[in-house]
Amino acid sequence: MPKRSKEDTEITIRLILDAVVDQLVTLGYDKMSYTTLSQQTGISRTGISHHFPKKTDFITRLDDRLLGILIDRLDLEGDKRTFIESWLTALRSDNRFTAVLRLFFLHTVSSENAVEFTSHASQKLHDVCCNRYGEEFEKEFEWLLGKSLLTMA
Repeated sequence: MPKRSKEDTEITIRLILDAVVDQLVTLGYDKMSYTTLSQQTGISRTGISHHFPKKTDFITRLDDRLLGILIDRLDLEGDKRTFIESWLTALRSDNRFTAVLRLFFLHTVSSENAVEFTSHASQKLHDVCCNRYGEEFEKEFEWLLGKSLLTMA
């Protein structure tokens, strides 16, 4: 069998990661599997595991994309109050937003790659917020995280 080109490999990886994002927000991390990904993409489970040997490898590779799902739902143009309201609105009514937050919280307590994944993503989100609203926004940011955790419990 001829060797696949780098471009073909990247297309395959992108197809897998697109399916992962879709399944993370629709099925959740626990129900997503190599089998469900194979069914959605048409790529064998072995082919998927070749690129992503452990399930947590998907998450590590997607942290910027997942963070983008959160940030896209937040109003960073208005004042602090507008930002907080946009967060609370997304928390109440946006399944993709809450699915990503759930994933962040889940990996904080259960994943062997939690430090790498959640530290990187939460630090980026923290930096976006505090760069926009100042370091004094940190208390509000922590409150939003706590409120999110309690709302999703």
